[in-house]
Amino acid sequence: MLWTMANNPDAPLDLLWREYSLAFRDFDDLTLARWLAQTLGQLAGKAWRLSHPLLGAYRMAAQLAHDRQVWLKRLVALPHAYSESPCCRAPLLPLLTRDVRDAGLICQHCSETLVPLSEIPAPLAGELEAWAAEYSPVHAVAHWDDHQRKASRDYDRAYENAAEEAERLLARVGQTLAPGLLEFYPAVVWEDQDECLEVRPEDVLL
Repeated sequence: MLWTMANNPDAPLDLLWREYSLAFRDFDDLTLARWLAQTLGQLAGKAWRLSHPLLGAYRMAAQLAHDRQVWLKRLVALPHAYSESPCCRAPLLPLLTRDVRDAGLICQHCSETLVPLSEIPAPLAGELEAWAAEYSPVHAVAHWDDHQRKASRDYDRAYENAAEEAERLLARVGQTLAPGLLEFYPAVVWEDQDECLEVRPEDVLL
């Protein structure tokens, strides 16, 4: 499964997305490559929410294309704005997540590290690192052990506060940090939810 899909492949939502993906399995390799290239053309120049329906469709097709090694077959030219990813040679489409300090920017085609944090141009790399450092303890509230929960005296309140802070921090990514990456990459996808804190895309208002 792609990095961006949910954690449990047997969950109802994942099963539904798996059903949706069947539409692309009827595409031959050339048709699939053309669809991906055309869609990338529509994505260029913008920072996209991970939850956007167009991105959901693209990720399903991209996973299938990766499994079939469609981009390695060079059936179509890379869209003009996109360079070749060093990880899998697909068009470069980075995903920005809260794990950017450790994982860098993630490839939307193979889910490997596409751009390590150390290779993101300054000063944006420093801004992303600072944002991720601020986000880390907020996200960690969802994973506190029993001792930490008892020490907080009111874990429900701490959890609610963390969720509200996560919403604010994710909104900042969508408003400033992800758009800043467009100076260096043709299009960018940013994570607009936190399942552990029950923050949904509709909670993150820009």
